[in-house]
Amino acid sequence: MSIGILHPGEMGVAVAATLKNSGQDVWWASEGRSAETQRRAIEASINDACTMAELCRRCDAMVSVCPPEFAESMAREIVGIGFRGLYVDANAISPERVRRIGEMMEAGGARFADGCIIGLPARNRGETWIYVSGEYAAEAASYFSAGPLEVEVLEGEIGKASALKMVFAAHTKGMAALRAAVLGAANELGVLPELERQWSRSGPPMAQAVASMQHVAPKAWRFVAEMREIADTFAAAGMPAGFHQAAGEIFARLAPFKGASGIELEEALRKLA
Repeated sequence: MSIGILHPGEMGVAVAATLKNSGQDVWWASEGRSAETQRRAIEASINDACTMAELCRRCDAMVSVCPPEFAESMAREIVGIGFRGLYVDANAISPERVRRIGEMMEAGGARFADGCIIGLPARNRGETWIYVSGEYAAEAASYFSAGPLEVEVLEGEIGKASALKMVFAAHTKGMAALRAAVLGAANELGVLPELERQWSRSGPPMAQAVASMQHVAPKAWRFVAEMREIADTFAAAGMPAGFHQAAGEIFARLAPFKGASGIELEEALRKLA
């Protein structure tokens, strides 16, 4: 199979590696992409179709792994070109949005599978999973047989894989946002040393909360839109959406640390304030 990757970011490269290990011919389109993305694709030995039109012509299937705010426009571009293969949306988006994308793709003559990725870009098996659901889930899963990503088919309709991603990320990333907010509030209220002392007695170590914020800050820019998707998912399920709307604001305040390393606590607290 010839399979296109939209687009080879850090996770997209892990997806491409799994596809290649599983015997697939993996492609992408470099036109209009950044030098960093082009370097990453070259290092991963992903074939370059140059343009999106040529990518759609060459490929039997597409796997979309992009920031959630671009998921719908990306799908619209692909279906507008006339792609008729299997489109796997593996983005962190709400079930409602993925169903809308699926309807659009199928109306344009393509097949569609709902997907989600849980975990970090994996180099070893058993670390990260890609889940797929919908009528063509088994076909999509067959592309990912050899790792490092593990693949699992979820029984049920389009939207089930995305729902799993939303509730899983609601906890993991929501907890990271909560810890950052607690540290920021304690610092502004002048009780950060006292909080550290009390946590040492009856709570998580201060170092754990600080490490969580330092770990998430370089990636926070990616999570702002994802928190909106989670808030929409919770609202549709009859759950309060406000917590994850606020988490999105926390991540927006940390977004200037994009790609940074060695973040100092004092600097992060200033951004939160």
